[in-house]
Amino acid sequence: MNKIIAYVYAVMDKGPLRALSLLMALVLAGCIFWDPSRFAAKTSSLEIWHGFLIMWAVCAGVIHGVGFRPKSLLWQGLFCPLLADLVLLCGLIFFWF
Repeated sequence: MNKIIAYVYAVMDKGPLRALSLLMALVLAGCIFWDPSRFAAKTSSLEIWHGFLIMWAVCAGVIHGVGFRPKSLLWQGLFCPLLADLVLLCGLIFFWF
């Protein structure tokens, strides 16, 4: 499992992918601030856990996007940029379409 986490993090540890992570995270954070009712559990089709997942993805996207690289494999696994980018992409698709 450690090798998989290290491999995925090494693959995503490229400048253009970092810029994409940061851009998607900032745009999705802006979308949440712009129209929070689309992401609220009571006024949208999303559940509460979707909101937590989106907020985690925004945090992980910013962490990855600014160039911070956790040394511990535990933190690299928790803030996995590949999973965060997939959630960010789903969140942006949900907001715009």
